[in-house]
Amino acid sequence: MQEGALEEMETLWPYGGFTVRASERKLGEGRLTLTEQSFLFEAKSAEIIGFDFPALRLIRLGDPNSVEVIFSIQGELRNASFRVKCTFPDGTERDDLPSKEDSYRTSLFRAITGGVVARFVSDHSSAKTEGLTKMNDEMFEARCKDLQRNIQLFPSKQELDAGVFLDDALKQQSLEEAEMEPSIWEDPERTKLFYTGTSPGMTLDNALEKLDLFQEDWVSGRISPIQRAKVVALDYLVDSRQYDLGYTGVNGEPPQVWKDGAERLVEFESQLGVDVLAYV
Repeated sequence: MQEGALEEMETLWPYGGFTVRASERKLGEGRLTLTEQSFLFEAKSAEIIGFDFPALRLIRLGDPNSVEVIFSIQGELRNASFRVKCTFPDGTERDDLPSKEDSYRTSLFRAITGGVVARFVSDHSSAKTEGLTKMNDEMFEARCKDLQRNIQLFPSKQELDAGVFLDDALKQQSLEEAEMEPSIWEDPERTKLFYTGTSPGMTLDNALEKLDLFQEDWVSGRISPIQRAKVVALDYLVDSRQYDLGYTGVNGEPPQVWKDGAERLVEFESQLGVDVLAYV
């Protein structure tokens, strides 16, 4: 653990226009940042504490808004638990996982898991887990193919804006996709999934929900680092598809916002040694 100046290091995360505040029982309130050298906590007192990567033994999410860090100082293991709150560009703050109806659900979940947990793949490849069933390759590939089909079924911008299918063939294909989803995702009651094809917007929302489910599998350790890389590639395809179809952003931004987001994702993951485009 070290103290230093934040300005001297390249910031890798947050990278999506939001800030991340945190509080820790002993350290108080501050801001979390990820750089090439450290996981940093910048306290309100202006003191900066850096958890160097070589000293980190474990970093994980205790829940969607708590980051737990276990680190070594001269051979002695210590721990810190940070309560996380994200502030978005419009001033909205969240410190809990949004409901399925919340438009920020996916962005907040990715903000925390994508930036922090993804950097420490060793946590999931070597950590001991109890009572946890790993996802086998067959199930994982089936879910990837299902999500790929879902992405290809995204409606036109006109249909999305109107909330009505104008292409009967697309609607029929979407409803056929919906019939397969529950068994593939082991969600027969649809307690997590939406219903592809119910409306144009639901087809898009369901793809984002499937990305959420993959993220939860990564955080819980059910999928491997290689499988996670494939999921990130699907995340890239979702943003790219929205750009290709001319969708506006969540807050009405021009379609370029989706292309920019996809490019930032590729750049960020490359810093972690992951070539997203190799899996596209």
